[in-house]
Amino acid sequence: MQVAFELPRPPRGFTNTFASFWSDHPEFQLKRDHARDPDVLRFNHQRHYASDIPLLNGQKLDCISCHKIDEEGRYMRRISFAANCQACHSLQFDPRNPELMLPHGDSDAVRAFLRTLSTQYAELAAKRGLKSNEIQKFVVQELVRLRDAHRSIEDIERDIFFTTNPYKPQQTIPGQTRGSFYGCAVCHEVKPTAGAGPLVTKPVLFDRWMTHANFNHAKHASVKCDDCHHATQSRETSDILMPDKASCVRCHSPQGKVIAECMTCHTYHAPPQLAANPSQGRPSSFKQMLLDTKKATP
Repeated sequence: MQVAFELPRPPRGFTNTFASFWSDHPEFQLKRDHARDPDVLRFNHQRHYASDIPLLNGQKLDCISCHKIDEEGRYMRRISFAANCQACHSLQFDPRNPELMLPHGDSDAVRAFLRTLSTQYAELAAKRGLKSNEIQKFVVQELVRLRDAHRSIEDIERDIFFTTNPYKPQQTIPGQTRGSFYGCAVCHEVKPTAGAGPLVTKPVLFDRWMTHANFNHAKHASVKCDDCHHATQSRETSDILMPDKASCVRCHSPQGKVIAECMTCHTYHAPPQLAANPSQGRPSSFKQMLLDTKKATP
């Protein structure tokens, strides 16, 4: 199900009279109202463009490393941890045993994993082909190592859930290396709860930001992403990286020589069949739409 970002209805409604898009069309409401993304997931676009970020499949990160166009070529697919984050943000928490991965998306599952580490290590040893007597020795060895590094299972759990700065020195034994997983709170809002596991606030990812407009990314493939979205300078999750009117006017104006009629972007006055599928059968102009509507009227 699509999740749309909703803004309150403007005091004067959504319709206005003006001569052209480039001259008198109001600034887009997201910009006009200085709207902010309410999601509490921590994300810094600018940081992901830094020179010290590791390569992904031999390439520097760019917009299309994570943002993929949908099948129609119109909008972007929803971001997910498994598809877009995990390749860099590993869930591997024990550098000595990189096959062990923490669960993701369920804090209770993470707690259960950490409280059954003896079982996790035993299953890992069995997968490696160790014999039964070797398995028990391996489990004891790994649990002792973790205890020496973290003092207790409660300390391990606290480090996993509440580490917010992976670069801050941790109270670990000399020479110990960290796992690839830094901590839930690096990205998530994590709240302690009395007598239960931590509460991780579920991210809210919006699929549509401008619900009264239609857009086709495929038709804008020659335009650089940052020309409209300015993501490379964004540090806050609350930044809504949608274009302002000026970004569109550069092309959709007499100077840009790209069509800029109402029907170029809007369909809420269109016949129902067109509004349902704006990518097909679009009239060439508002006048043509009215003529088509008249023909369809018995």
